[in-house]
Amino acid sequence: MAFNDYFKTYPNRNSELRTVAKTMYEFGKTIASEPSAAHSNGLDEHALNRQKSYVAYAIDMVAALNTKPLPDNPATHPTDLPINFSDPYSTFTSGMGGEQIPLNEATQLLAEKWMITAVELAKSQSAALAGSLVDFDFQRANNNLTVIDKLIQEIEKRPFIDLPETAEPGAAFGVRSGGSR
Repeated sequence: MAFNDYFKTYPNRNSELRTVAKTMYEFGKTIASEPSAAHSNGLDEHALNRQKSYVAYAIDMVAALNTKPLPDNPATHPTDLPINFSDPYSTFTSGMGGEQIPLNEATQLLAEKWMITAVELAKSQSAALAGSLVDFDFQRANNNLTVIDKLIQEIEKRPFIDLPETAEPGAAFGVRSGGSR
């Protein structure tokens, strides 16, 4: 599946899961258009701190959802509460051989990890429940958030690289072109 195929609306019956998944989708959207994404690599300290706070927030949201009992809603469930991820991420791109590619691979990878985590929740078995998470969906979400956290730690250890001769000033900012990553 190509990355752009994730940008669509997913069926859902779990209102709290929708909130958690949409939040992760928005975190990916934020990093994709982060000012650091206009650099050829890395994240500035503000972006790093923001991403760290996003991971902590997402971990807390997933844990809170998991600890809630499954609601007993026989008169109102199942409900139709779709999760709309149809707005593609905008990112800074650079023209390479007629194709627009992401300028900063670190921010691109983080955006993709946030989106994949959101989609994993949106497509989980828990999306069919009235609330809460089944154990393996909780474990999967935690694992994906740990992967994002580890990636942020790795990016933080790598300083910006000074590449003035190869940097392309005036990178475009727009919706990512098709293709898989």
